[in-house]
Amino acid sequence: MTDCDRRREGRHALLRDSRWMPPSPHRDAILDELRRGRAHIEERGHDRSPLFVYEDGGVMELALMRLVDGRLVAVSGAGLPETGTKHVDVCGTIDELEALWAERPELADTDPEQLFALVEHALAMLRRMEQRLSVYSEFAESVRAAVSEMTMLRPPDHALAPALRQRLRDAIGAGGAAVAADFEALVATAEELRDIASASEEVLYRYRDLAIAIGNLYEGVRGARDWSQPGQTPAPPPAPGYG
Repeated sequence: MTDCDRRREGRHALLRDSRWMPPSPHRDAILDELRRGRAHIEERGHDRSPLFVYEDGGVMELALMRLVDGRLVAVSGAGLPETGTKHVDVCGTIDELEALWAERPELADTDPEQLFALVEHALAMLRRMEQRLSVYSEFAESVRAAVSEMTMLRPPDHALAPALRQRLRDAIGAGGAAVAADFEALVATAEELRDIASASEEVLYRYRDLAIAIGNLYEGVRGARDWSQPGQTPAPPPAPGYG
């Protein structure tokens, strides 16, 4: 287990013991989503339930989350929660909206606000997803600029080094008198090696700085999300009507 894995498991252990975390099986479902990198937790300060922020736009109070029919939802005695969304994504929200239309059409007369609220939840999630897409777009542009600069870097020709080495070895092998007699030429040859090294250092340091910049960009876009490995997100189903 790497240090990163240990820190991640430590965070999950603290979260399991949080007083805001619901009991199992709800807790297990929440932790699974966090481990898969589909969501992250945002603290809100003392005596306030942390927020469970889903990648697909949903935001829920951790204390209100429950696993219902295989889906994580926010439950509240007053119906829809005042803070955040009821579902983790637009799909779950639309499913409930369509079910209410089919099973309880009278809600449009008796409690239209419940239906309006679901629509607003879906739109709020779309806005969050749009904001996230903007963040990814800015990230991509910044990474592209850094990579573009990397491709423009021109390291010195190290293929010259073996010939320079051989010239120095031959001169040194000829003895001290030869070294003294050809001192300036030897110094010039040694300086050619130094020039290759100095030019290499400049390129290496710039590569390093750009790599660090990309790493910082990655950390910024990742935030508190668990991105320990790729491929944790299932591919979306094909859109209806397209084969």
